Amino acid sequence: MSSDLREEQEREWAVLYEKIKAVLLQYGEPGDAGERKDFLLVDDNLGYTHRIETQKLDVVRSLQEVLVGYPNWEIVIALGDFGGVIIAEDEIIDDLQRENLPQELQSIKYQGSRPYDPFLRALFRSDK
Repeated sequence: MSSDLREEQEREWAVLYEKIKAVLLQYGEPGDAGERKDFLLVDDNLGYTHRIETQKLDVVRSLQEVLVGYPNWEIVIALGDFGGVIIAEDEIIDDLQRENLPQELQSIKYQGSRPYDPFLRALFRSDK
């Protein structure tokens, strides 16, 4: 990656990080240093991906709105053995393992989403 592209990526990463954090704060409290709260927004620059650990799945559409104008970016909500969701500007990839989710979340659906791709499943697994 050229230095101009790297600088643009880093700038966009920082802007999106703050926007994502602002959305998440509307849904609960952040966790840090191993403390379990409502969400954990990973603060490492993982390329064109932001990673969140949360069980607040009602946040997906709000996070998708953050990505409007950022077609190269995605947000991964990782739930470990519960699967996860990949959010992009123009699509949602759903890999929720509903049978493992609490009863009240098993029926959640994202209009226009598509099922996971087995090759992407590793993105959701923090321990593998």
